Amino acid sequence: MAEERYVLATGAEGEERLAVVNAVHGPDTRAFLLRAGLRLGMRVADIGCGIGTISCWMAEQVGAGGSVQGVDVSEGQVETARRRAGAAGIENVTFTVASAYDTGLESENFDLVFCRFVLMHLQRPEEALREMRRLLRPGGTLAVEDGDFTALFSYPPLEAFDRCMALYRAAGERHGADFEIGRRLYALVREAGFGSADVAMAQPVFVHGEAKRLPEWTLTESADLLIEAQLTTKAEIASLVATLSAFAAQDGTAIGMARMMQVAATK
Repeated sequence: MAEERYVLATGAEGEERLAVVNAVHGPDTRAFLLRAGLRLGMRVADIGCGIGTISCWMAEQVGAGGSVQGVDVSEGQVETARRRAGAAGIENVTFTVASAYDTGLESENFDLVFCRFVLMHLQRPEEALREMRRLLRPGGTLAVEDGDFTALFSYPPLEAFDRCMALYRAAGERHGADFEIGRRLYALVREAGFGSADVAMAQPVFVHGEAKRLPEWTLTESADLLIEAQLTTKAEIASLVATLSAFAAQDGTAIGMARMMQVAATK
C-alpha cells in the first residue's frame, strides 16, 4: 500500500497558497455551511482544518455561546492556525493535532462536523467518515466537501496546464490520494451510516487575479515530490511554471478550478 502523504506544503510554507485556495473556494464553502444549518450557539468540529481559515469563520458564526474545535494531522498547520486565531482575537476556537481516523474528540458532542479537501488525501475515507459520525450528536449535521480534479480546465486549452494537472494527480496516486473522490462522495456518506443527504456542486472559474496562479503554485510546491518519484525533471518543472505564469497574466484566459461536491447529511 502506498504511503499516505499530503502532496503539498503545509504550515507557514503553504500559507499563502492556502489563503488563495480559501479565496477561491471560500464563498461556496460559506454558502454551503449556512445552507447546512450553521448558526449561533453550535458546537462544531472542523476535521483537517489546515491553517484554520474556515474554523475561524465558523467560530464567528456560532458566536460566544458556541465553539469550534479544529483538528489537523500536521503540527505545522495547527501552529499556524493557532497563531492566526490569536492574532484575530478569536477565543471560541481551539486546535489540536490528531488524525482524521482518530480525532480524540468526545463522542456525540458536536452539532455540526465539517471537512474540506480531506477525504481525497486519505486511503481509508470511509473510516474517517465513521469517525465524524461518531462525533455528531443524534440529529447533528455532517457537512463535507471534496473535489473532482479531472474537471479542471484552461481556456484557451493549454498543454502545460494539462501536463501540470496530470503530474499532480500522478503524485497523489503514488501516495494513495483519490483526486476523483468528489464523484462518489454522496455514496461514501451514505455508506458511513447516514440515512439521508443533500448534494450540491460548485466549480469556480477565474479570468483574473491570483487564483489563476494556483496551478503554477501547486506545481512548485509538489516539485520535489514529483522529481523524487521520477515523474518529471527540474527542467520540465521550470518550463511548465514559466508557461503557466505567462498564461495567468494574459487577458482573455480562464482557469476552471476543481469541481467541488458538497454533501450535507443528518445523523
